[in-house]
Amino acid sequence: YQRRVHGGPVTMLINNAGIVSGKKLLDNPNSMMKKTLEVNTLAHLYAAKEFLPDMIKMNKGHIITIASMASTSAIAAMGDYCASKSGAFAIDESIRAEIKKEGWNINTTCINPYYINTGMFDGVSSPVFPILD
Repeated sequence: YQRRVHGGPVTMLINNAGIVSGKKLLDNPNSMMKKTLEVNTLAHLYAAKEFLPDMIKMNKGHIITIASMASTSAIAAMGDYCASKSGAFAIDESIRAEIKKEGWNINTTCINPYYINTGMFDGVSSPVFPILD
């Protein structure tokens, strides 16, 4: 992490990593599904574990998780993405509960945006709402 080289303690962490394959389950290579979970889910755990100790020492901090509406409303051909964002959502909930139980003065926020036309979701459609521009 860059703070080890370039800076001091971190008081705000924004977990905003995200990749999507957009492939049907049977067409999605295992390696891609694994990569999606590593980037979209496991990275949240690793980053929080890295930066939370400084927040605890300073008795202040904020962890922001950018998950997705896909964490609660899955759509076809995005099983790995939906699962990974559900994981990110659950990680935020778990960290929040742990912080509360320990009495630390640290906040968490989980943001679940809808699908946005960034190129990341090319070819994705929703039966309920259009992709946002």
